[in-house]
Amino acid sequence: MSKGALGSFYPVTLLIIQLMASVTFLWCVVAFRKASAPTANVLVKLSFLGLLEPCLTYVLVLIGLTFTGASEASLLQSLESIMIVLLAMLLLKEIPSINFIVLSAMILVGLFFALDIHGGNVKEVWFGASLISLGMLSAAFYVVLSSRIAKEQDVFYIVACQQTLALVASILMLPLEWTIYPESKAFAALPGSLEVWGLALVSGIVQYALAFSFYIYSLKYIRAGLAGMFLNLVPVIGVVGAVVFLGERLSLLQVGGAALTIIALVLIAKNAASENTLKDYIKK
Repeated sequence: MSKGALGSFYPVTLLIIQLMASVTFLWCVVAFRKASAPTANVLVKLSFLGLLEPCLTYVLVLIGLTFTGASEASLLQSLESIMIVLLAMLLLKEIPSINFIVLSAMILVGLFFALDIHGGNVKEVWFGASLISLGMLSAAFYVVLSSRIAKEQDVFYIVACQQTLALVASILMLPLEWTIYPESKAFAALPGSLEVWGLALVSGIVQYALAFSFYIYSLKYIRAGLAGMFLNLVPVIGVVGAVVFLGERLSLLQVGGAALTIIALVLIAKNAASENTLKDYIKK
């Protein structure tokens, strides 16, 4: 959705519009649910994580997307899951099993074929690739650090606080956009189509409000490393979306790669469920 909106908006401007929609939606949910506010100390910690993601992550990724293609970006974004596992090992002492490592390798192989990387779809655009990779590192830190506080606080309050600060920081980043894209300073650079504005606003609610809330909620029940592996569904869904909405055709290898990725994720989830059942049995 963001890639489509980038055809009409500059990166930081798009992020600001998306966050405005997301923050408005989130605070409405918080007010409706009458969620209790965390202490001031916790509130500060929660909010500053928003500088990592969505602020820094998506500024880097959205700018990177303007220098690289969707397939390259999807492959690079799959690095986030690996970074999460490594950071979880270093910071949370979460040691992955051999089965987890093998299935993770299967996922990467599946993505390689699903995104048609072997067919030459990846362009050697180092600047865009570097920005997206740095964005994924920022996102990985966000997930691992958020997993420490997700179990104790209201999910919507967490995400609302984080994205409010991210919105303020994104507005302060506008001069960066004006430096990279001098023509973006003019108000006339904004699109006039209601459909384009609708896409930007809806994508903000879907990609930021809903996606972040669901993801943080999942961290209450599963390990950060395990949660990170399911992010590999994103590029697969992106490929499917390209077929459904853009009319693109998939080769048999791409279909097989997508199937391999999904099967490996299902096996990871099944193994995790078995481990939790065993732990519950031992506790009893």
